[in-house]
Amino acid sequence: MARQGSQQNEIEYDEEPTLRSLVKRQDSFFLNRITNLFEDQSTSLEELREAQAHSFELMLSDLMPQERQLLYKFLAVVAYILSRQLHGVAD
Repeated sequence: MARQGSQQNEIEYDEEPTLRSLVKRQDSFFLNRITNLFEDQSTSLEELREAQAHSFELMLSDLMPQERQLLYKFLAVVAYILSRQLHGVAD
């Protein structure tokens, strides 16, 4: 998702099943978009705001620990991008 010198902010290949599990819980355009880890993605700030709102809603669900951890990671990256008004790019 975002590179900041550490792989903590990236969705790793081994997290793909958890990501797909989150998609099953909520049909989010953004989660669906990032499930293809091998394709670069570009996202508008408005889409990121919408993704953030959907993710906050999803946090209220009864999530598995690994799902919650991945969602925290996702929210941290999205919040950083929005606070800096950066263009959302995933690679």
